[in-house]
Amino acid sequence: MKRQLVILLTVFLGVFAISCSKTYEETYPSLFRTDEAGNRVPRMFTWYDIPSASGTLAIPIYYSGNWQIRFAEESTWAYLDRNSGTGVVTLHVGYLQNSTGATRTLILKLTCDNGELLDITIIQPSV
Repeated sequence: MKRQLVILLTVFLGVFAISCSKTYEETYPSLFRTDEAGNRVPRMFTWYDIPSASGTLAIPIYYSGNWQIRFAEESTWAYLDRNSGTGVVTLHVGYLQNSTGATRTLILKLTCDNGELLDITIIQPSV
C-alpha cells in the first residue's frame, strides 16, 4: 500500500511539474473585441499623434494569424520596419522631422488573413 501511494504521488507531482512548465500564449483570432456595451471595437489603437521631431513609433499588432500592412498613399517621410508578419508583434514606424509648416497625416492599411481590415491614422504637426 505504501509503495502504491509513493508511485501515485510521484506520478501526480510529475504531471503537475509538466503542466507548470507550459508557456501561456495569448491568441487573438480577430482584430476586434466586444466592449462592455456590446460594441465591436478594435483591440489596438487606431490613432496616434507623434511629435514634429524625427523618431520611431511602436504599434502592437494584436492578431494571431498572418497580416500585411501598407501605406494608403506613398510616403516620403515615414517607413515601416516590416510590411507583413505572423502573430502578435510590434510594428515600428520611423518618421522624419516635419518642418513643412503644415500638419502631416499618414494612414496605414492593415489586412488580415481572416479578411478583416483596419486603418491606423498617424498625425504629425509641423515644427
